[in-house]
Amino acid sequence: MQINKRPLRVMFPAECGKTKVDFLAHGFRLWGIPIIYSRALRDEAIDGQLYPIVLDFGAGHHKKAWFDITASRYKKHLGKLEGKNTVYFKTHMARMDRRKDPRYFPMPQAVSSMQYMNAYQDLRKLRTGRKEFLYDVLAVFVNSDDGLRQKVVQKLNEMTDLKILAKMISHPRLQDRPDPPPEIRGEKLRYFQHLKLQAMTKICIALPGAWKNGGASISFRHSEIWGMGGVVASIKAGTVMLGDPGRLWIEFRKDLGDFEDKIREALQDDKGREAMARTGAKYWDAIHHPLKAAYYMAEEAGGTPWEK
Repeated sequence: MQINKRPLRVMFPAECGKTKVDFLAHGFRLWGIPIIYSRALRDEAIDGQLYPIVLDFGAGHHKKAWFDITASRYKKHLGKLEGKNTVYFKTHMARMDRRKDPRYFPMPQAVSSMQYMNAYQDLRKLRTGRKEFLYDVLAVFVNSDDGLRQKVVQKLNEMTDLKILAKMISHPRLQDRPDPPPEIRGEKLRYFQHLKLQAMTKICIALPGAWKNGGASISFRHSEIWGMGGVVASIKAGTVMLGDPGRLWIEFRKDLGDFEDKIREALQDDKGREAMARTGAKYWDAIHHPLKAAYYMAEEAGGTPWEK
C-alpha cells in the first residue's frame, strides 16, 4: 500500500513483549507493510507502558507515534510530545482528554493474547446463529479490580433459576489481595477453554480491567467477546469509542441496582440480544481488528487517507 505514491515503512521497538504492540504490528503485516524492529526504540520506551513507533512515509515525511497502552492518565508523558513530527495514541483515552491536543488520538482495544487471532473466526462460527446455549450468563474473573467483579459474581450466584457460570479466581501476581470467599472461588480456566465457553453463552459479563490504576472501562474481554460475535453486559464506558458503535452491550449501573433486571430482560429478548451480537462483531471488524487499527494509526499520523 502507498501514500502519496511512496511506500510506508514502520519501525517498532524490538522485543517489547507487549500484546497490544504485537497486535498493532500484526495489523501492519496483514496490510503488507514492511516492519523494522529497533532496539533503540525499545530503549526509548517509558516504564514498559509507552512505546515509540516510527512511521516513515517517504520523501522525508515521518512521524514518531508514541503508543500508550496504559489505562492511566497521560499527563506525565507530555514532555515526549514535543515537535511537529510527534503524535500520541492511547488505548482507554478518557472522553475529557480527547480534544486537549490535535496530536492526541484514541486507539481501539486489542485482545489479551495473539493466539486469539488464530481462533476468533472459528469462535464466531460456533456462536453465530446458535440456538442452544451451555449457559445463560458467564462471569469468570481474577480478583484484581476494586471489588465490582466479586459483587457481580455474588449477584449472579443468587440467581439460581438460571444456568450461570460465575466465579472468582485468585491471581498469583496479586499476593496482597485477599482470596475470594470460598463459595464463589473457582479454578483458573485455560484461555481457549474460556473463549469457547463464552461463545456458547447467551450473555458474557465484561467489567473494567485490572490493576492499581482502576483499569480500563473497555477491557480485553469486551474486545474478545465482540470479535467472536458474543453478547456483552457491562457498565458505562468512560473512554472514547471510535467510529459509530451503536448499541454494543447491555448496560447496567455500577452500583448494580438494575443489574438483575437488565440481565433477565435481555435473556427474554432473543431477537434484540442477537442483533446486539451482530452489531458487536461488525464493530470489531471495522474498528478493533488489527488491520483496521494499523490503517487508523497510519491515516491519523500521516494526515492523508490511505488507498486500501
